[in-house]
Amino acid sequence: MIALLAPRRRPMRLADACYHGLRFAGWLAVTLGCVAALWLLFFVALGNFSFGGTVLQLENFASRYVAASAERQDRFAHVFWLTSAGLFAAVGYFRRHSLLTRRTAGTSHSRENYHG
Repeated sequence: MIALLAPRRRPMRLADACYHGLRFAGWLAVTLGCVAALWLLFFVALGNFSFGGTVLQLENFASRYVAASAERQDRFAHVFWLTSAGLFAAVGYFRRHSLLTRRTAGTSHSRENYHG
């Protein structure tokens, strides 16, 4: 009877690993989406919260980036990725509880009554 229980534990570990992997992938996707939204909000704020102003700011930014030398483009890329990493760390810090808490079906606060 003990031999029957041993193979059953292995698929549960795989299922748990898949569950945690999917939760982490979802957390990463949402956090990266928040960082992208913060960059968009930055350009919208530069454009005085109007669509036309935002498009003009993006066009101005793109034209200056393309016209810059390779050294300045590399420096900009370095600043961009450092700033994005800082934003990711800040958003990740505020979202850490959604990653660390384990939600199970038994802890849901459903108003349904189980009638057997």
